[in-house]
Amino acid sequence: MKARILIEELTQKNIETFSTNDLRRLFPKDSNNVTTIISRMVKNGIVIPVCRGRYRLKQTDIEVEKLAQNIYYPSYISFESALSKYGIINQGTYLTTLATTRHSKKITIDNIECIFRTIKPKLYFGFNLINGIYIAEAEKAVLDTLYFIYLGKLKISFTDWYLKDLDITKLKKYANRFDKSFLDYIQKTAFPIVNANFPVRKK
Repeated sequence: MKARILIEELTQKNIETFSTNDLRRLFPKDSNNVTTIISRMVKNGIVIPVCRGRYRLKQTDIEVEKLAQNIYYPSYISFESALSKYGIINQGTYLTTLATTRHSKKITIDNIECIFRTIKPKLYFGFNLINGIYIAEAEKAVLDTLYFIYLGKLKISFTDWYLKDLDITKLKKYANRFDKSFLDYIQKTAFPIVNANFPVRKK
């Protein structure tokens, strides 16, 4: 397989990352030599390893967030990464945090750790596609993070979060899709900070 053919095929099909199995499906005649072909192209600087078992063309410039979502789908940016983007927390993050309905996972892409945290399928909502990257709305990122604090899976202080720009109506709407026990928790702890009083939800 010539490099030109590989590049043309991946570009035409808009394939941003790929595995050896992907190439075997695309080029069945070369299926027995795919590993050798990739190794040669990596050595020649045509192909770049993204993470274990995944590659991309050197000519493609893709943000880590998009690569992470491409590799582990479905997922969206949330938790610390989203809170930082919205200015809710003022410290920068040196990792990328995502919500997924799949198993929790950690991968390293371009020396950046990407952490995927599992949420229930019913809580997989409240995000938008922006510049090719799925990212939680500010209100959902806050709720996702508080939910993991409530579950004891995150240890983050929320007392100094900047929450004044949140849409309180949307915050309440989204919060009511979570478990009632979590609603009780945030009523007593987190939401007095934004003066968001929640009505008791009927069982």
